[in-house]
Amino acid sequence: MGRVKVGYQDGGFHPLWLVSAGMRAARLFGADSLWLPDHYMSFIPSQVWTPEVTPAANIVGSPDAFFDPMQILAVTAQKMRGVDVGTLVTEPLRRHPMTIAQSFVTLDHLSKGHAVLGIGNGERENVEPYGLPWNKQVSRLEEALKIIRLLWDNVGTPVSYDGQFWTLKDALFALPLYDGKPPRIWIASHAPRMLGLTGRYGDGWLPTLKVTGDVYRERLDTILAAGAEAGRNMDHFVPCQAAICAIGESREQMIEAAVGSRLGAAMSLLLPAEVWREHGKRHPLGDDHKGFIDIVPTRVTDAQIDEAHREVTPELLETSLYAGNPSEIRDQLAPLVEAGAKHIIVSNMGAALTGGSPRDMLRLASLIRKLRRL
Repeated sequence: MGRVKVGYQDGGFHPLWLVSAGMRAARLFGADSLWLPDHYMSFIPSQVWTPEVTPAANIVGSPDAFFDPMQILAVTAQKMRGVDVGTLVTEPLRRHPMTIAQSFVTLDHLSKGHAVLGIGNGERENVEPYGLPWNKQVSRLEEALKIIRLLWDNVGTPVSYDGQFWTLKDALFALPLYDGKPPRIWIASHAPRMLGLTGRYGDGWLPTLKVTGDVYRERLDTILAAGAEAGRNMDHFVPCQAAICAIGESREQMIEAAVGSRLGAAMSLLLPAEVWREHGKRHPLGDDHKGFIDIVPTRVTDAQIDEAHREVTPELLETSLYAGNPSEIRDQLAPLVEAGAKHIIVSNMGAALTGGSPRDMLRLASLIRKLRRL
């Protein structure tokens, strides 16, 4: 097995200098890929984003002040050659498949073949509050993937498509593909149906949930089997893992900081109700809550955050968070590499819990180096 590639996901928040500094530092530290979220609002309720709760609020004024990722990735591609750039992740609920197809071929030209379309089936917070339909997300994604592939496979030739959600009639995509090849598509998926889509349409897999090595291997096998059944050559398929990390002095320090913080309590709301039940707890947002897919932070009340703060446990938080010093986090991710992961993408929220210091950047650099040696 070759060495693992390592990516860095920036938060993509205002101010712009912070995004630029984070991307440049990660590249300097050896990151092979740079990623931005595609969000209208954050997963974190604004009432826990204050200087009293997290010193990070003194720099990032709002967790909802997202830049549009496409413009930032375009500038990044021009300034930092040879690094993959992508979204983690976009979806076809807010963007028409033609818009996605055009944007990522454009980014592929700007990056000279290094664009990655990270795509998934979306989250309620980015869709339903803005008057967009929040239903049949997986079916919409599958149809969008068919259309994107159809457009890229028929550059310069009018195409027609009669689908459930979109209809094309003599539609034209005439922008030449960079070097004659389409951008790569990496799909965020966890459940069986989405894993099947990943095998049929994806060039890579972008899971975001923390799982054991055995579960990772099982899900990867499902993807590879779906690809083989569809007659695809999966030799160059890239299994990834996006890891939400809290990098600090130790696992104990970071978990203690998270459990003792209203910010950590808010993070626990991103876990589905079934995970809370497995730990003998009731989810403050209801017995049917689906976690980060379902949450709309602007509707979360102080009382619900207070309840989460009272009930959250270290074990509950560790079901989603990779916490510790660089060596400890590397050891937590190593079983996924053994199970087939070839690309690890690090998103660090440790500074939001501890207040941040120059050591945080050194720890990020150390983690990237350690993961690249796996």
